[in-house]
Amino acid sequence: MILSFSTAALRAHFLAPLAVAFLLIAPSQSAVAQVGHLPDKSPYEDVKPSQTFSLSVGQLGVKRDPANVAPAASPFVSLRYDLPVGGPAALYARYSFARSDRNVLDPNKPRATRVVGKPSVTTHVVDLGLDLSLTGQKTWHQLMPSLTGGVGVVSDFAKADTGAYKFGTKFSFSYGAGLKYLFKNGWAIRGDATNSIWQYQYPDKYFVK
Repeated sequence: MILSFSTAALRAHFLAPLAVAFLLIAPSQSAVAQVGHLPDKSPYEDVKPSQTFSLSVGQLGVKRDPANVAPAASPFVSLRYDLPVGGPAALYARYSFARSDRNVLDPNKPRATRVVGKPSVTTHVVDLGLDLSLTGQKTWHQLMPSLTGGVGVVSDFAKADTGAYKFGTKFSFSYGAGLKYLFKNGWAIRGDATNSIWQYQYPDKYFVK
């Protein structure tokens, strides 16, 4: 399949990131109409599953964590591979990254002067999951809704800063829904809303007055 380009939006929240992505992909091929309708009037069409690659770009918006040291909002890029595994199910592997700024705190200083830097960091997210089509191997009016769920890791690969804080590498869990529109020429556009969950941890000095 061919890599394609599209727009996307990703909104991440503390312990519950929300991702919304619109992906243009080269997916499965349309087939014949379903039994029970005239072929030229049926809202259903069979689809032949096939592996797909998709590339999306968008915006990462992060809800502030309690210490306000997590990466800030920024554009992101995501590459996804889908592999049908039988019936309405497909496995997917996805890699996303976003480059943004974050606050560096010195907890020994007063609140007014506590922020001592705003370095740029790159957040990397890799996840594997299952995509389950709600209409099986067919579309309804060329639409195919699905549910998704997966696990992964997120990291910025940065060392501890002046205040001893380090984002580190964390496990993440994701779930959500998608809606794909299949064009007659075999291409498709897809929208995804995904909740990704991970946890922040802080050094002991962050809890001392």
